[in-house]
Amino acid sequence: MDRDRTLAHLSHDDWRSPDSSSTQLYRDLCALRDLPVGQLTPTSLHLLVTHQVGLDVTALLALEHVERDPLGSVALYPGDLLAALLRVDHSFWSDHPELLARMSAVLDRLRVLPDGDWQLLMSAADQFPG
Repeated sequence: MDRDRTLAHLSHDDWRSPDSSSTQLYRDLCALRDLPVGQLTPTSLHLLVTHQVGLDVTALLALEHVERDPLGSVALYPGDLLAALLRVDHSFWSDHPELLARMSAVLDRLRVLPDGDWQLLMSAADQFPG
């Protein structure tokens, strides 16, 4: 993937330009779609993945961050980026077995950690298709 390209270009979907009637969320998502994907921050990826925007790209980039620090807090709470990935529709993971395997490996690493607040994520992880 060329990280100098924008999400709008890489995802090949057509969004209308925001106007005065657009919500702030829509304007924010459109602005993020116009950034080169290499400039997307973990917080930006959290927003995009939460709203399931450009998942072919954003889930991959988010997973790279989660693999380095699965319980990192990027927006709201420890493990929030991981939680956003766990909420992605199961059909996405079925269509992307290589990402599914990587995500499952992250969850396996968490399952052997001592008890802690992260265990709230494990109930969601138990529903994960991998």
